[in-house]
Amino acid sequence: MRRDLQNFWHFSRPYRLFQRVASLSHDLLDQDHELSSTAREALERLNRDRVACQLAIAALDLPSYARCDRCQGACCREPAEHYFTAIDYWLRHHTASKVAGYASRPIVPLAVCLKIRLRAAWRRLGSGYPGEPVAKPSPGRCTHLGAHGCLLPHVERPLKCLIYACAGLKNSLDEQARGRYVAEIKELQKISIGTFEVLKQEAGRPRHYGVASLFFTL
Repeated sequence: MRRDLQNFWHFSRPYRLFQRVASLSHDLLDQDHELSSTAREALERLNRDRVACQLAIAALDLPSYARCDRCQGACCREPAEHYFTAIDYWLRHHTASKVAGYASRPIVPLAVCLKIRLRAAWRRLGSGYPGEPVAKPSPGRCTHLGAHGCLLPHVERPLKCLIYACAGLKNSLDEQARGRYVAEIKELQKISIGTFEVLKQEAGRPRHYGVASLFFTL
């Protein structure tokens, strides 16, 4: 029970929070928006921090814990563009490895998010959620998926993929690697929220925009 709570707090909640930040960010600016010098400088600083985090995660060699070579990418069964978000796009917008674009992610009302979480809890308890539709098969697989995992260099991988931790990874990490990975996830979480704040200000949104939504994300 204690490990389940730790996994929720250290892995599941940061992942869902990132998804929420990404959805709140996706339509703040047009993709061809010309950033102000202040926003550009702030994003460049955040991107340097992102690169440092992703290199630190690379050093952990997480695929060797999760055995991605055996799994064959069960968490990579969607088209590649589904993994890149507005956060990835704007952090790397003025770099040599910039993201070409990102999939549209409409903002899901908070009540709907809470309902999704309730459904997930029902599934964990081994019960089907009343009225829950049958899951549809994935439309494709990530084109960056190779025989031994992701083919992209670590600093070019989507943040979503680095923050997400499958059950195999969470259960196989030793305490030292687990602690280092959790620390980097927290840093990526700060970078993501920092990016959202820059984009929000650049778009002229009020400071309180999205605060309640992030606070209540479970």
